[in-house]
Amino acid sequence: MQTAAVILAAGASSRFGSPKQLARVGGRTMLEIVAQVATDAGLAPVIVVVSPTLTVPADVVPVMNDAPSEGMSKSLRLGLAAVPAEADAAMVLLGDQPTVSRVTLTAILYAARGDRSVVAAMAHGRIGPPVLLLREAFGLATEVSGDEGLRGILAQHPELVTEVDVKEHALDVDTPEDLAAFIEPCPGCGATFLPLPNGSVHEYIGASAACWAAFGELLAREFQDPAYGWIHRHTVDVYTVQHPGTNDRRQRQSVALHLVGLCHWLEHNMDMRQLNPITQRLASENRNWPWLTPPTTYGMTVLDVLSACDADEHGRAVHAWAASVWESWSAHHELIRRWADEALH
Repeated sequence: MQTAAVILAAGASSRFGSPKQLARVGGRTMLEIVAQVATDAGLAPVIVVVSPTLTVPADVVPVMNDAPSEGMSKSLRLGLAAVPAEADAAMVLLGDQPTVSRVTLTAILYAARGDRSVVAAMAHGRIGPPVLLLREAFGLATEVSGDEGLRGILAQHPELVTEVDVKEHALDVDTPEDLAAFIEPCPGCGATFLPLPNGSVHEYIGASAACWAAFGELLAREFQDPAYGWIHRHTVDVYTVQHPGTNDRRQRQSVALHLVGLCHWLEHNMDMRQLNPITQRLASENRNWPWLTPPTTYGMTVLDVLSACDADEHGRAVHAWAASVWESWSAHHELIRRWADEALH
């Protein structure tokens, strides 16, 4: 069954103070996050209903709502009207719910194999988005008005609805306080992400699960394409010293060696082939490296590098990131330079 996504994102954001759909979390806008979740769940095309002034993500089908003041019902009808004829169904999502999960979308798609024309998420006895409509149920959108969604009309037609139990509905973001309440700052670099409760973390590198996952995405880019991979060693140096963790012997050594690597790259223009033997030699020494009090703030993070569009931009971004992080460690430059000089002799 081909299912399109219809993301409603034409709201005025009056309580947010600026277009909330464009508020950034983890380096992406909320709208980009929702669109990506829809794509990852196999929904196609991804149709986004927006006001004429709103920028839409790449690879989506934009539908303009020139009268957003008429409420969500107008956006719903416009979005469903844009679903191509070959699609059998549409999944309706909200552009201000960045915590919506692919797991929920997949469960709803699976439940659509039944004999009812609507599938909706259910939590705490309450129906809510995402809602899947088979094409035969698109006409329900004509029965709603103003800022009313589908909840009311579905309550009147329970015989049409298959309910999918979810632990919690995705959170609506209506104010900056709503957004701040569920984003998670990384304890190392300070970048903010959507929490990743079941994500893995490194044993001693001090990164949140979500930040560690973002770093993994960056490394995958470098491993898969030689045009990106030449700078891999420097990427690891920067990320490691930006997430110093706790005062642990392994981490003290790790931070010291990667700081030496940064110094050699930025101040002596040494490449990976020159740096790797030095790092291996230093790591083999039975040396108790001191704890260096880390910086409290950084100018750039892994998210700035992930936004690069091509290999050249990626290389420039990693270099700028390295220079920014190196400057943040300026209180220890004299000691690090001494270590770097010792490593060459």
